[in-house]
Amino acid sequence: MANSSSILQQLGCFRSLVSRPNTMLQTPSVAGRRMLSTVWSAKPKPVPLPKELPEQFLAQLPHRMRPELAPKKRKIPRPPPGPACKDPVGEVVQRQLKKLDPFGKRRELFDYRRHARSVKPGDIIRVTFKNGDPFSGVVLSIKLRGVDTSVLLRNQLTRVGVEMSVKVYSPNVESVEIVQRTEKRKRRARLYYLRQPRHDIGSVENIVTKYLRQKRALTGGVKSNKKR
Repeated sequence: MANSSSILQQLGCFRSLVSRPNTMLQTPSVAGRRMLSTVWSAKPKPVPLPKELPEQFLAQLPHRMRPELAPKKRKIPRPPPGPACKDPVGEVVQRQLKKLDPFGKRRELFDYRRHARSVKPGDIIRVTFKNGDPFSGVVLSIKLRGVDTSVLLRNQLTRVGVEMSVKVYSPNVESVEIVQRTEKRKRRARLYYLRQPRHDIGSVENIVTKYLRQKRALTGGVKSNKKR
């Protein structure tokens, strides 16, 4: 059986070791301390070379430090005056619109956002060209892009779906006629779902033929030359 006094003696030594202050952690030695600090100093200004320096001293300088090769101040010209109009591109577009559509009739015909009686997606229109046969179809979409405004038409020729994008302000477009308006306002601005077989309305030639027959009856068989 171990003696109790020996056990207490060992605990007493451990207590004295724990209670002794750790001088290594509280007061570290100055000799082992590392100072991580840097001193910042401003960049010194270049000192100009004295005037009338002898040539023997100039020969010892690098070629880039010669006084005659010092950087000279460049004369920066003034910028040209700005344009008179704030939006030059918009000004050019307005000039082209006045030239291509002087009375603004075609703009009212396709600007469905501002005019209630304009062409809307779902309507059937007939476009007559100066060169080529007329084309009729359902309006799938109208892209309002100023001079580049275009309308996408869809029809069926010999049971094959055909689409044509017509530039509204093109000089080749002679007239645009609204054959039939849609029964109710469409909930979409782009009727691309009409390309699917279950939504495709098919050919519109019968509707266009009926419209032309009624038009001839009203005009007395005289073709109208009114352009829009």
